[in-house]
Amino acid sequence: MIGKKKNRVQPKKGLAALESINGTLFGKAAAIIVAREGLIEFVCGATNGIFGYSPDEMIAAPVENFLTAEAAGKILSAGRPEFLKLAQSDQIELTVLHRNGEKIPVETEIAMINYDGCPSILAIFHDGVRQEKLNERLKDGLEKLKKSFGAMARALNKLVEARDPYTGGHQRRVADLARAIASEMSLKTEIIDGLSLAAMVHDIGKIAIPSEILNKPGFLNRSESGLVKNHARIGYDLLKDIEFPWPVAEIVFQHHERLDGTGYPRGLKAEAIRLEARILAVADVVEAMSSVRPYRQACNLERAMREIEQNKHRLYDPVVVDTCLRLFRKEGYMLKEDR
Repeated sequence: MIGKKKNRVQPKKGLAALESINGTLFGKAAAIIVAREGLIEFVCGATNGIFGYSPDEMIAAPVENFLTAEAAGKILSAGRPEFLKLAQSDQIELTVLHRNGEKIPVETEIAMINYDGCPSILAIFHDGVRQEKLNERLKDGLEKLKKSFGAMARALNKLVEARDPYTGGHQRRVADLARAIASEMSLKTEIIDGLSLAAMVHDIGKIAIPSEILNKPGFLNRSESGLVKNHARIGYDLLKDIEFPWPVAEIVFQHHERLDGTGYPRGLKAEAIRLEARILAVADVVEAMSSVRPYRQACNLERAMREIEQNKHRLYDPVVVDTCLRLFRKEGYMLKEDR
């Protein structure tokens, strides 16, 4: 219960500076209270957000109405001479009682001040503790979500690998290289995470292609090649309804597009192709050319480097190509073996 008013009004002097505060101090929501003899004399700031009460409802009410017994005791003890001297302050974590019954931890600064000519207790409540704890919970939840999506990607990769061992290992190595390129380009973590996941499943659409075509030792005819090229669209259709926090399905859809529009399945050009897909395209080509396929032996890595170098600007993003070349030629990057 809040207290009845005892003909007290907020003074028009003494704390003019505090009265002008709009509810934030140092970037945090803050409520400011001045108390004397256990009763609240002055209130301003984010009282409604932190306590659930308006300033008018708190004026003249006992401090104990808005805090746990322990928290109220700590604040009221500031009135004892041995606790704090004038102009000194202390910062502690207290628990306030919100109007809805919730107990909310808040950072609180306590000091003794002269208010309206009398020694009084100043308490500034920052709603930072709750937000920090909420941020921690959100961060933990996001990490668990990332792990779950990672486990899903590995499971999908094993599904592909069961039908085509070449593709399974290829996806893992492409994901490693794509992540390395994106990291070298200093992209944001969320972009790198989404790219890595997309790379792990970029050929998932091949599960719809007959094994005899995927594992055919010779070159493919036109109709067979058309079926294989359809894997990007099939992959998109398989992934589009999964609510990833990244554009995984679209990256998979675009990973065979080329800057000049000669790629497939939609013939996208230049900036119409997502950056993640442009990175995936380079990693995909380098790994594919460097690995054994049913229809050919592996080319050497330098030949793969020449392919992307000679076709940057035309087929491949020049920044991505230069970054990839730097990784292999200067940083000593090596394609990882099957795990």
